[in-house]
Amino acid sequence: MTKKALIVSYLLLLAGYLYASSLTASAEGGPSSVRISWNGTDGAVYYDVYAGERFLARLDASSRSYTAENLPSDTSFHFSVAARNGENETLSSAFVTASTTSWDGIYEWENRTRRTNGGKVERIRMRVETVSDPAAGQYHNIYMIDESGQEVRVFPLFDFGDPDSGQWIDYGSASPSAYAYRFENEHFNTSPFVPGRWRVDKVVIDYDSSSAYIQTSALGLVFTTKSCYELFIEDGVMKLSFLTEGSGIAGSVLFRNPNPGEGDAFILTRIE
Repeated sequence: MTKKALIVSYLLLLAGYLYASSLTASAEGGPSSVRISWNGTDGAVYYDVYAGERFLARLDASSRSYTAENLPSDTSFHFSVAARNGENETLSSAFVTASTTSWDGIYEWENRTRRTNGGKVERIRMRVETVSDPAAGQYHNIYMIDESGQEVRVFPLFDFGDPDSGQWIDYGSASPSAYAYRFENEHFNTSPFVPGRWRVDKVVIDYDSSSAYIQTSALGLVFTTKSCYELFIEDGVMKLSFLTEGSGIAGSVLFRNPNPGEGDAFILTRIE
């Protein structure tokens, strides 16, 4: 090869290197998601996004961002973006590391009305705590804070794997789970009737939501209630939605959010 040919080859390689290095990316993490952004690359037909070696999405050439969702909190992730042409050749790539943040903190709802279920629900304060279980994975403990500042864990009522989970429990039992059930019942039950027994029928957990299905025996009948806790961000503020729904008579005696314009769910805002 001549000296001139070598120079031309070198220049072509250098141009290819500069071209291939043109893609840059950045990322910003939330409690259960990460948003990846990148600049454009000339000639790209689409962009492939990966988390580690796991393929996430193929986006068209006009795309400049992607949000990876349903991610565990307080976790670091390695992402990559590859710009590819119509022949599926990689034109350039970029790598970025980002960490999810946490939902942990104290959330509060304030009653702006005189409907307080006999003074029992003037405000609601809850604490969210991220925990992990070998079998259940990552989930959130939800604690309700009583008037004296003491915490009562209302979700889950039992540790995962607890042999008492799923068993019928006497309403007056001295166990911590029974106390937590009574605490919620006394605050949100508007009727004078006291349940006889109760049991956890089912628990559903996700990265930012949890639900507990409780069966209650009262007046010779069995009712089912579902308590839902959902974490979300609105206008940049972390919030916690708390809603209990019931079947039949159970649904009609539940105390619901009395604030006008807020719906049935109690929407708590993170205060610390």
